[in-house]
Amino acid sequence: MILGIMGGMGPLATSELFKKIIELTDAQEEKDHLHIVIDNNTQIPDRTSYICGTGDDPRIEMIRSAIKLEMMGADYIAIPCNTAHYFYDDVKKYTKSKILHMIRETAIYLSNNRNNKEYFLMATNGTYKSKIYEDIFNEFGFNILVPEGSDRDIIMNWIYRVKVSDFNVSQEEFEALYDKYVKGRDIPIILGCTELPLLANRIGLKGNFIDPSIILAKKCIELAKTT
Repeated sequence: MILGIMGGMGPLATSELFKKIIELTDAQEEKDHLHIVIDNNTQIPDRTSYICGTGDDPRIEMIRSAIKLEMMGADYIAIPCNTAHYFYDDVKKYTKSKILHMIRETAIYLSNNRNNKEYFLMATNGTYKSKIYEDIFNEFGFNILVPEGSDRDIIMNWIYRVKVSDFNVSQEEFEALYDKYVKGRDIPIILGCTELPLLANRIGLKGNFIDPSIILAKKCIELAKTT
């Protein structure tokens, strides 16, 4: 089985998924690792800008990446961008390769491993507007809490800064934002943009966080073992 990674959204998040797959693989020697091909297509237009009505349609470049990965031998494809899953149905019909759905895989994982019914979502404005988390999580009986407008913009700013390797956000800023909504309750926080786990790790943040990219990495490894 060959795994394809539809990358470039952004490059750091792409490299981090690759790294997680390597680190999570139970390998005794080099050949035990997954065969992976990556298309780091940074020309895919910004997903949030399009969803919010101000940018170009990313689907053409996403479809090109999917086809390119299939031509390179990918049996299945992972997309390390939460917002991009809004276009999942439009992309998957152009390739015979199986495309994993990170958000659905996250909901499945939580239904099997957690007792929580409420989750606080930190994500892009495009993810909030599209309601891709709410739509899928509601199928599993989960409730998604989201921040208000101005706080969404703060998170969006953090995300875009990480895309250019700017991690100048303090623990206090990050904690103050989610504490405003969680208020000490047992509500896990979904880091629903692949840049946010990078930021949380870089500033040494501790808490009840769910990283969908780790769940995606584990699913990639699981599928590789089925053949």
